[in-house]
Amino acid sequence: MDRKHDLKLVISEWVDKKLPEVIFREVDVPLNSEIIITVVGPRRSGKTYFMYSIIKKLNKNIPESNILYINFEHERLRHMNSYDLTDLIPLYYELCNPDDSKPVYLFFDEIQVVEDWSIWVNRLFESKKFHIYLSGSSSKLLSLEIATELRGRSIDFLILPYSFREFLRIRNIDIKHPELMVYSENRGVILSALVDYMKYGSYPETLQMKDIRDKLLKMYIDTIIVKDVGERYKIEPSILTDVFYYIVNNYSKYLSGTKIYNYLKTLNYKLSAERPLQIVRDFNEVFSIFTLDVYSRSFKSRKQYPKKVYIVDTGFVHIFLDKMEYGRLMENIVFMELYRRSDSFELFQVYYWREYGKSTGKEIDFILVKNGVINEMINVTYARNEKDIADREIEAFKVASEDLGSTKKTLITWDYNNIGDINCIPLWKWLLNN
Repeated sequence: MDRKHDLKLVISEWVDKKLPEVIFREVDVPLNSEIIITVVGPRRSGKTYFMYSIIKKLNKNIPESNILYINFEHERLRHMNSYDLTDLIPLYYELCNPDDSKPVYLFFDEIQVVEDWSIWVNRLFESKKFHIYLSGSSSKLLSLEIATELRGRSIDFLILPYSFREFLRIRNIDIKHPELMVYSENRGVILSALVDYMKYGSYPETLQMKDIRDKLLKMYIDTIIVKDVGERYKIEPSILTDVFYYIVNNYSKYLSGTKIYNYLKTLNYKLSAERPLQIVRDFNEVFSIFTLDVYSRSFKSRKQYPKKVYIVDTGFVHIFLDKMEYGRLMENIVFMELYRRSDSFELFQVYYWREYGKSTGKEIDFILVKNGVINEMINVTYARNEKDIADREIEAFKVASEDLGSTKKTLITWDYNNIGDINCIPLWKWLLNN
């Protein structure tokens, strides 16, 4: 097999390629990083198009000849190993003749399909001649594995399905002053868009192909189950399907390993009591679900209490469940937005709070902690006006403030806005704030 010929063909295709239109995402990636940039995230969330958007930004100042993009899932590059790639960079210089006075950028998509890829990438990095960007499928390449393979030489940037701001941009709905929309009758357009955002989710392809979005969402779920988790961890798809169904049925609720175990027993599965929670962790590792710990000053206590569970895209709820429960959908969307804003909980940490020891303990959906200090308490409720706000929401803030100390209190509503001791803000407005 002539691998040089294959590499030449792929490079030539890149030279002739016209990049498609892209939606610029709200993830700010450095353009001159001295370490390797890795783009991670769930399947079909737009990682390839995100790399295209970086290239388009570079094109303003960097010659096209100084940028190389390779998708290693190209049919001509199958079954390659690190040795086969020895000729890639020399061939690129031969065919593209990059400008030596400008930096050279290398974009490698689906790098995980190359056997021993990290040996070759590490060697490129050590040459100090290139800016390197990598992306890989979550079924084959996880963030932890990237860090291990590249020995701390990389930094991750997470690409999720579209935020609500990005969603509105795709729909050509321009909101320059969200604070003024509270008083405008046109906010009905925003609320209608928010309903669609909650019901059908925000995967890029589902927004472009509305007529088949249910089929696309079902395909994503099947692929997560069969490839991302099933093939990676060698688990039967049938049990994964049932666990995922259970999780989606319990999104924005507490997750109990014992309850999952008992549920699976009713379906005649024979497994250990610890196995269900391990499967939950497997789904978590491929960015399909996320779990949230209770807030406690004791690290041990955080691990003893049940977690809450959220899903990467609320469109999955629409596939499994017929009924739209606005409160739960709103809470899931708030969680995912906090996850974006906190850069995967690195910039600040998020927990839930619960008053334990009482049969009707009060709850706070989200506690925001930065540098060990609680900055904000957030509850989410489907309230369209002041009368819709249940007494338990107010009581929860009161009890939590006594336990945690006075801090900023935010109640995210459906369409009620009021500034006071408890700041009530509509979900759409909160999502549009930076």
